[in-house]
Amino acid sequence: MSSRKPRVYGPRIDCRSLSCAPINEQGVVYLFGVLHDVFDFQIESVQTGFPDCVARRYIGGDRWEELKIEFEFESASFEKHKHNPDDVHIIICWKHNWKTCPEQIEVIELSETVKNLEAILEEIKKPKVKSEYNRFCQQKRQKGLSFTEIAQQWNELKAGKKSKSKKPLTYWQKFCGEKRQEGLTFSEIRKLWNELTVDKKSKPKKQLTD
Repeated sequence: MSSRKPRVYGPRIDCRSLSCAPINEQGVVYLFGVLHDVFDFQIESVQTGFPDCVARRYIGGDRWEELKIEFEFESASFEKHKHNPDDVHIIICWKHNWKTCPEQIEVIELSETVKNLEAILEEIKKPKVKSEYNRFCQQKRQKGLSFTEIAQQWNELKAGKKSKSKKPLTYWQKFCGEKRQEGLTFSEIRKLWNELTVDKKSKPKKQLTD
């Protein structure tokens, strides 16, 4: 009799070529590869060392920003692994459970993303043409919204509903939105933000414009 343990699967999600949800970091990496076009990324490299991935994202005109990405099954593992938050721009995870995650790190929680895929995937079937969704996503990123917030607003828009999200923008989102409109990259924005903060709680030295 074989002593091999039976394979364990996550719940069924039927997301393109992946039929079951990730149960580890490797599953997160694969699911991101399946969905990278949803996030409007161009992948430059993937490695086993920190950070796991380097990608580019279009920011307007003829400019692209470089993004350093770390994959985790749970976002809290980033802190457990003692990674430096200043050396990464985005965490891509299945579950976002890091309650003290620095606000300047963008977190893409795939378990929430797959809930909104049907409407989004219909918009990106023609890869040679920038979809309505991609344009919407870029516009909202300029305003400092997270990907989860963008996906929610997109689905509400396609359903003909007004956005239910009344959550005010944080200081970081306001700052990010202002600097995006000035054409700065994510790295440039974060450097300026760090220079303007008094302490680790991200309290700005001067009031940002509303």
